[in-house]
Amino acid sequence: MKRKLRAYEPRINPDTKEMEVGGLKIPVTNTVTALLYGFAKNKNKKAKEYYFWRLCDEFWNRDDLPEHMMVRHPWAEEMIRAVIENKYVAIGGAANSGKSHTMAAWAIVNWLSAPRDTLVLITSTTLREARKRIWGSIISLLTVVEGAPMKVRDSIGNVAYINENGNLIERAGLSLIASANAKDALSKFIGIKQKSVILVGDELSDLSEKILHAGLSNLSKNPSFQLIGMSNPNSRFDAFGVWSEPLNGWSSINPDTDDRWVTKWGGTYVRFDGERSPNILLGEVKYPWLPTEDKLSEDRSLLGAESRGYMRMVRAIFFDSDETEGIYSEAELSRSGAMNAVDWAGKPIPVAGLDPAFTNGGDRTILYTGKVGYDQTGQYVCELGEALHLNDDATNKAVPRTYQIVRQVKEACKKRGILPQDVAVDATGAGAPFCDVLAGEWSDQILRVSFGGKASDRRVSANSKLTGQEMYMNRVSELWFCGKELVRTKQLFGIDNALAKEITARNYEMVKSGTLRVKIESKVDYKSRFGHSPDLADAAFLCLDLARQRHNLVAVEPAEGGDVKMPRQRRTIKSLTNVLASDNLSID
Repeated sequence: MKRKLRAYEPRINPDTKEMEVGGLKIPVTNTVTALLYGFAKNKNKKAKEYYFWRLCDEFWNRDDLPEHMMVRHPWAEEMIRAVIENKYVAIGGAANSGKSHTMAAWAIVNWLSAPRDTLVLITSTTLREARKRIWGSIISLLTVVEGAPMKVRDSIGNVAYINENGNLIERAGLSLIASANAKDALSKFIGIKQKSVILVGDELSDLSEKILHAGLSNLSKNPSFQLIGMSNPNSRFDAFGVWSEPLNGWSSINPDTDDRWVTKWGGTYVRFDGERSPNILLGEVKYPWLPTEDKLSEDRSLLGAESRGYMRMVRAIFFDSDETEGIYSEAELSRSGAMNAVDWAGKPIPVAGLDPAFTNGGDRTILYTGKVGYDQTGQYVCELGEALHLNDDATNKAVPRTYQIVRQVKEACKKRGILPQDVAVDATGAGAPFCDVLAGEWSDQILRVSFGGKASDRRVSANSKLTGQEMYMNRVSELWFCGKELVRTKQLFGIDNALAKEITARNYEMVKSGTLRVKIESKVDYKSRFGHSPDLADAAFLCLDLARQRHNLVAVEPAEGGDVKMPRQRRTIKSLTNVLASDNLSID
């Protein structure tokens, strides 16, 4: 084996006086250039791995440096093998597993091996955050690389290639795309042309799933393309979870023990569990920056060995337990089939929930559509549909913002056959005058819902004696939990990844106020953790509340044998009049 590895090493043939690197003949040059050529041109995977680590030694492990900057350890070796062997790679690892630093080295070596023809894109939420992770490693590693054809512009997150004429070439080098705004980030992908493009999504859990699709649809058209996503695993529904999904679904793997699997994208997932850190397996602290037994003991004491935080940050597990602080769990959504579509029996009733935004703090105006009716099994169900993002035109000074949004709501509902009495609107705070405008411009039959009010006196479920006021501290707690009851009874469907991410992230507590009642996490606390409001979820639960109040949707426990006791729909003269007035009237 050692002899074979030595054959990869650059040498001058004593007979021909030509330089060879791994069997490839090149003009006589220095060792680093020869190694870079070998890395770029040799198709053998073992050779490529050899050249990578040799270049690390030449660049960052030199004797003239105060310390080695790219230490070869088992986890780094496995990461490098994964990115050499696969076009698409997901790397899930414990905190301090070396993901960002190792991939920074991978990015630099790839670019320097073909500097004119390679563009490496690094995605992150902000430049500030990126400097703490992968971009900070890139700048640190490049600082000691001598003679590289580059101009480092750290202030804008860019390392550009400088050609032999001294010209700066923007389409080659390393570039940071730092944007929490998915639309802004995606616009930067459009039209990028280069022989080789590598997209590295650092802390992918915090980025939009749209970045993945933009990379796969746009950047993948370049002759050579690689996409690497890495993060501490969190939710199966966020961007990293989507990127990591096993080929045969989450049920096909054991998240507690499996460390590698084929993803649905045709790539590979590799996991680095802190409890199996090289330091732990060796029984000594050889790599102090990787998890140690002392650090694990500290984390267990602080977080709890079974907590979501420990599972995510130490064990790198996609949390799949119902024992969570979240209102909804990923397991129950999967188990109930809540993310599936409905096979309708007859024509369902279209409904909608509107959550208007009135601040500049990242809130969105969302119109969430849905349908209520009977499925083919005879169950009375609700299926959530589109989440429409409504935006005003700030340049239109002639029409006030509220009236712009109202017009969009009317048009969207009319297009989808949604009647005004089948639209629920958040009337909390500034929502009250908005509802007044909507009522004046459209109809006073809209359903006004106050998130900040008291819970209703409606029963929690068909088989429960408890009312909303007895079970929940406030109306917003009731709104969020009514969906949980419907998930449990398998009467709620159509939940997509974006909505699942929001509803599984919001926490709750049990509060003693006379009796023990449910109180969900405040919106302020939620926003402090995630930087945005759960607008999708709020609009979706308004849609559900409309179905509950106006169409008698109620959680019904399945009877023995799987049959369902059907609720009888209440038909008042008012509701029949509304039906008869509809342009979409049909007789079954």
